Amino acid sequence: MASHKYTVEFRIWGDTLDAAQVSGDLGLEACQTRTAGGSRFPGRTDRGMWAYNGPPGSPTEWESLENGLRHVLEYLWPHREKIARYSTTSELVWWCGHFQEAFDGGPTLSPALLRKLGEFGAALCIDNYFSPSEDS
Repeated sequence: MASHKYTVEFRIWGDTLDAAQVSGDLGLEACQTRTAGGSRFPGRTDRGMWAYNGPPGSPTEWESLENGLRHVLEYLWPHREKIARYSTTSELVWWCGHFQEAFDGGPTLSPALLRKLGEFGAALCIDNYFSPSEDS
């Protein structure tokens, strides 16, 4: 059976976003940040970004997208009103990586999780990657 792995991050993107300020405002440690105006690639200017995948020590890879989303959502839910304020100047996104060994299958999300994600008010992006097993 083909293996599927998932990564989950909640991201706030903004042209003038100050990631350190977001961490201070929410009292949460980012797993990844980018500085607005910086550049990781020649000729491309970064937008500011604050990303969160759970408290330090949390898993970074999941066998189930549902479990990964539930985990991160559990820690962000109490902060949803503060997070919602960023939507006026920034983009709120659930960024999910889907790493698959074959081109079949994929995630299934329960109605309860979909409802809760909808209440949270951020877009859901599932970025797919073909990742052949080392045995192939």
